[in-house]
Amino acid sequence: MGGAAGEAYANTLKSPGMPPAHVLAREAIQNSVDAGNGAKVAVRFRATSLANTAKRNFVEAAGLVDIVSRAEALKLGPNSLSTLEKARTPLRLLYVEDYNAEGLSGEPHDSGSNFYRLLLSLGDRAKARGGKGTGGSYGFGKSVYSSSSAIQTIFAYTRFEDGDGKERTRVFGCGYYASHEFRHQGYSGRAWHGTKERMENGFRVVDPLEGLAAERLAEKLGFELRAEGETGTSILIVDADVDTQEIVRGVEDWWWPRLVENRLDVDILDADGNKHLPRPRKRADLKPFIDAFDIARMRAEPKGGTQARFEPNRELGVDIGTCGVVVVPAEDSGAPVVPGERCNCVALIRSPLMVVAYKSVSESAPPVVGAFVASGNDELETALKNSEPPAHDRWDPDSTNLRDETGRGRRLVNAVLSRVKAGVRRFQQNAAPPTPPKQRRLTLLERALGSLFKPQGHGGGIGPDPTASPLHLEFTKQPYAEATEDGMLRVKSTFMVKLDDHAADDLVELRLRVNCPVLEDDNEEGDDLPIEVSCEGVRALVDEADPFLFRFRLAKGEKAKFSVASEKYDPAWTVRLRPDIDREEA
Repeated sequence: MGGAAGEAYANTLKSPGMPPAHVLAREAIQNSVDAGNGAKVAVRFRATSLANTAKRNFVEAAGLVDIVSRAEALKLGPNSLSTLEKARTPLRLLYVEDYNAEGLSGEPHDSGSNFYRLLLSLGDRAKARGGKGTGGSYGFGKSVYSSSSAIQTIFAYTRFEDGDGKERTRVFGCGYYASHEFRHQGYSGRAWHGTKERMENGFRVVDPLEGLAAERLAEKLGFELRAEGETGTSILIVDADVDTQEIVRGVEDWWWPRLVENRLDVDILDADGNKHLPRPRKRADLKPFIDAFDIARMRAEPKGGTQARFEPNRELGVDIGTCGVVVVPAEDSGAPVVPGERCNCVALIRSPLMVVAYKSVSESAPPVVGAFVASGNDELETALKNSEPPAHDRWDPDSTNLRDETGRGRRLVNAVLSRVKAGVRRFQQNAAPPTPPKQRRLTLLERALGSLFKPQGHGGGIGPDPTASPLHLEFTKQPYAEATEDGMLRVKSTFMVKLDDHAADDLVELRLRVNCPVLEDDNEEGDDLPIEVSCEGVRALVDEADPFLFRFRLAKGEKAKFSVASEKYDPAWTVRLRPDIDREEA
């Protein structure tokens, strides 16, 4: 009944680099989607907490007391076993229920059956070899259920259609523990809750409960009994240490492509009975990705300058897919609505419509995000699936599963990653306005001003370098294009003006002109865009006759901070932000 040590089933996905609730949301839904029967799959996460009589009845029905005597040998972390007999101490349960799915059909001990693959096997890659459009490729996804249990114990209740067209139900309990020694006898750590064991071909075998016996136990274990036609599987995670709010966020983060296409229904019930629905379109940090996805799926046309769609060139005669990319809008504070770790990332998506990863593709400005949807070509789909590690969280062209004599799989995965990256960077270059070099010193202006700031008098000492001005203008935020909600752009920037501590004059009167011209086809400057300028550190007055000219006084050691924002402009335009400073004429 399976060959690996019990803990191998529970440990595979315990440390994939993301919150446990997100791992559960990703893998559990993927298992359900892969088992879909053609209709829209529905998945429910239902939490509950038992105490007093309800807890005592459950513990007895589940046989949990049998585990307590071995608890020390099982090497489990913090768990509920020590408080099973304390009726008032709650026991947390989580049910993961899917509908419009095939259920755990087939002979229980047939290695090709759905029942065997989910509950008894580990690392079976049959789906990768034969299943088209499936998410799983390693046969490890089922371990997400036991790894979400503090005591690595689950129960499965399923309704399925048998080969003769009749529907049947089953219940089976599974414990995936560490291999251990108990009363001088060795154990694999695999434990089953079903019928009495029997001998088959010299081996001890436990079968699942079926029919009326299954229904009775399912009811005692808190499962919602399935009516005729409600095929699918319910998994009970015992002693579940999972935050339902994090499950909601995990569903939104990773399954929004399938949700926005209305090909998946998910709801989450917390322990108080409150229903929570994932609403990815209401998340400001996900909306730019969804916009890019809609563009890639050709449900929306890209807005010039701030949005684009491109199809990477074919590789080995295979269509790669389509990528949508958008400039990230900013919050009122000026920060991008997408957090830094996901800015300049592309959501990688293939046929199950789960986000495999948010792949970083650039560090340039303006901040953008994208959604790449693989073409669905059978060869490409297989290559991408085989390139994924057990956690399905990246496409790795160096995966050993891609090694063959032709090298086609590796070339396809490399082509996807490199061409998506190149396409996004080209878009950024076109979307970004020309920016001056960092910490612009305006050397020619400083030299011209140098003569104006020379010390007066005929002292015999060595004066300051006449070619260097004590006046400095430095950008603290380089000019960048910010997308607005209506698809337009505006240029923003911040710079500092400072009078050097070694300047000869203690106080100077200055004039600052800020122009934001539109560049013509020959790169000549055209009309200036209207701008808004705010100042901190000094009082700057705008000239009544010239809205681009500001006058202010600056003392030695003072800093004047100017923040500039242009009026909105057409994304097809190229603009330049040009500040110039001079000493006020007497």
